[in-house]
Amino acid sequence: MKPFYEDGSATIHHGDCLDIKPTNQKPKLILTDPPYATGKIQSRLGGESYEDKESAEQVSAKIETVCENWFGADTTLAVICDYRLAYSLVARLTKFGLVLRGEIIWSFGLGNPRTSWWANKHNHILTFTENETSGIFNEEHVPRTDRVAESKGYPSDKSVGSVWDYTFSNSDSERVKYPNQKPLKILNPFVQVHSNIGDLVFDPFMGSGSTGVSACNHFRRFIGCDLKQEACEIAVRRFAEPVLPLYGET
Repeated sequence: MKPFYEDGSATIHHGDCLDIKPTNQKPKLILTDPPYATGKIQSRLGGESYEDKESAEQVSAKIETVCENWFGADTTLAVICDYRLAYSLVARLTKFGLVLRGEIIWSFGLGNPRTSWWANKHNHILTFTENETSGIFNEEHVPRTDRVAESKGYPSDKSVGSVWDYTFSNSDSERVKYPNQKPLKILNPFVQVHSNIGDLVFDPFMGSGSTGVSACNHFRRFIGCDLKQEACEIAVRRFAEPVLPLYGET
């Protein structure tokens, strides 16, 4: 597939991720926010929209094929999803042979809660590797949080836990007019923890290109893909923007 866009650090493909020929050097991180299997039109007020029509089983099968083609000995897969995809994906990928290493729960306050059932106000960020000891983990880049109470002999802060509370405001200057955009404040730690400078990061369901922005801001190489040309065009524009603040910086 001929790239839609290519420069010294980023390559973008417009089309199906399964049609991209894998690179010889495998990515250290596959970080992606795939379709959620909602069966609904996903839209952004005043911006783009797309039809989220594939089932959880179809999306999971496609991610499995991506892993079969792109996974290396030290690759980490991190998938952002909600309950509609999470359990199908875990079942499929563990049967395929990957190891579920854990998850981060990203809790957010944006949007109105459901009135027909319990609120769905969080995402799962599932992490997989080839085995229990593979994958890069740069512990020094794990976000820090203040301790609730001081404790003698311990610093005033500690590594953040497995529930991250962050609301990506609709008025945030980072926002672009594309649905389900993920904030750099959530993506940056995964890029820094699970890859090193110069490594390759891959996003097979790129959307507006947030994973690529994070990767390039941290001097990684990036390959991304999306079925929507509008998404590819937005991503290209974002790569030309100045570097944004990193997690925890003001």
